Amino acid sequence: MSNTSVFRIAGPTTAISVTTSSSTAVTIAPSNNDQINYAGFMNTSNNVVAVTIAPTSAPAAVLPVSGTPSNSFVLGVGMSSPMVVAVPPNSFSVTTIGTGSSTLYVTPMSDQS
Repeated sequence: MSNTSVFRIAGPTTAISVTTSSSTAVTIAPSNNDQINYAGFMNTSNNVVAVTIAPTSAPAAVLPVSGTPSNSFVLGVGMSSPMVVAVPPNSFSVTTIGTGSSTLYVTPMSDQS
């Protein structure tokens, strides 16, 4: 028996300009009364993007280096669909950094149950 999860868009998509320096923190929040639990992250550029999320004021994003742990997760290049990640409820903060110029698209989502 298969198990299917359905996500509902819970707010507008935010575009974040990504450069080789950490971006300033951007707050992502739902546009309705629903508690968000997930967000879709999509990088359509040809540059790797690292993302840091936190409940409030995310610290600087850092590209991981060999042997040094990082609080950032990495998105591959040329994504055709978003990577859905569990996020802090209600709103959260995002910072980004990349190996070159990119645009990261972030969409708040909630679980359709």
